[in-house]
Amino acid sequence: MYQDILDVKRPNTWLNLNKLNHRGQKEWLKNNFKELLSFLKNFPADNIELWNLIGYACIDNNLYHEAETIYDELFKKTQKEHGNIGLAAYLSGITHFLQGRFQEAYKDFKLSRQHELQTKTVNGPSARALAYMEETLFPTREIIKSNIAQLIKDLNTPRMLERAIGANMLRTIHKWNSATPLFSRGVSQGGGYFLTLRNNLGQIKGIAVDPGYDFFNIFRDLGLSIADIDAIIITHDHDDHTESVEGILSLLAKYNDHNEARKTKVIDVFGSAGVLLKFHGLLTATDMFGNREINFKLLVPGAEITEVKGVSLKEKHGFTLSVKPAHHTERWTSQESSIGVVIHTGIKDIKNGGNLNIGITGDTRYEIGLGLEYRDAQVLLLNIGSVEKEEGKMLNQHLGMIGCINLIKEARLGKPLLAILTEFGEEFSGKREIISRIIENWAQPMAGGKGRDLRVIPADVHLEVRLEDLNIRETDTDVFFPYTLIKIDESDPEILRYRFND
Repeated sequence: MYQDILDVKRPNTWLNLNKLNHRGQKEWLKNNFKELLSFLKNFPADNIELWNLIGYACIDNNLYHEAETIYDELFKKTQKEHGNIGLAAYLSGITHFLQGRFQEAYKDFKLSRQHELQTKTVNGPSARALAYMEETLFPTREIIKSNIAQLIKDLNTPRMLERAIGANMLRTIHKWNSATPLFSRGVSQGGGYFLTLRNNLGQIKGIAVDPGYDFFNIFRDLGLSIADIDAIIITHDHDDHTESVEGILSLLAKYNDHNEARKTKVIDVFGSAGVLLKFHGLLTATDMFGNREINFKLLVPGAEITEVKGVSLKEKHGFTLSVKPAHHTERWTSQESSIGVVIHTGIKDIKNGGNLNIGITGDTRYEIGLGLEYRDAQVLLLNIGSVEKEEGKMLNQHLGMIGCINLIKEARLGKPLLAILTEFGEEFSGKREIISRIIENWAQPMAGGKGRDLRVIPADVHLEVRLEDLNIRETDTDVFFPYTLIKIDESDPEILRYRFND
């Protein structure tokens, strides 16, 4: 096919190589390489154009091993003929570099540089190659090695739940709802909640709820790591509730590859139908030994979740779940398949008897009777989203202010209730405390006066609730006080401070 324009035995025809397309050049070079090399060996080293004609063609067609063979022969021939081996060493260095053999390439470039100096070539090609390797490549590789070492060290950080947070605590890792961070005016910290519960075996377990934007950054600032997450509950598939999920599961895979104990960590993931569709490719992950890394449990309204893979949730994580309806469209189902949950804990409710229940509405609009789904909850986390925009109309996808009032009135049914208001739009900056106070006031009974046992407290990334007595940590002193005695300081609109109201 190529005989008309290329003949291995006639080097004067080799110039016709550039008349072939890339595929044709590569095929001709590979098929005729041994014969080409034999012919080159018969030519003197100073006929560099002929050597480079084939050598460059091999490099241009990614035939790096063949190019290396050619320039190794050129180096030996130049050395034997007492020529300047600097160029041959440089070209050999290129072939080693392109194969990722950087140390060999570095030696070649140094040898080439020695001969450049002998000929008083100040800024030859080997000088530039050495500078690139010494100033960029090698330092970058050291940074990568250092980062990998730091990652492995971080992955092997022991669990810090007990020391950093303690058992039976609720942390809100949530500032703005951040559904559209492109329009954010500043740092949009979403991220959901983090819950620690003591299971029936006395172990402290960490449960992430709706880990959205910045969740893991805030989580790390608390002194915690992937080792401290045992379960994830996800109410729907929107990014501001799931953005950190992939990062958590990626770190889980790295943890299982590099943990010094050689033990497979498994995270139980509970999520809606949209979550299942969004992350189905990750949920079947296994470690290098083929052990499952993730157990997924689908959450459907009306379901009672008491086990995962045949193991009691109370025994494993210290809770069970009641799945509640939420009226909020998921992207991956295009249906209102979002859910809310009531987390049934083993924590004793000292004041009212029974055990403590935590309700999480997720994102939902208000529908009549929705609050009754949370009538057993003593702590209720509500996602407000925004305020009603049109006169006389409720929000279509979020509770809004009126929806929060109605839901709390139904959920409270005369009992004490700590309602935590979360997922504010950024338009609430500087107004979170007053909006919460309005909701609290209007959720009270019209007759009988205001009861202090109903509080609506706005959440920020600093809010910490001790679930055993529903005390809240004061921001400045770190002392816990009853939630009924906490006031909100919003003198800085970006940061809420929780203070003891004496």
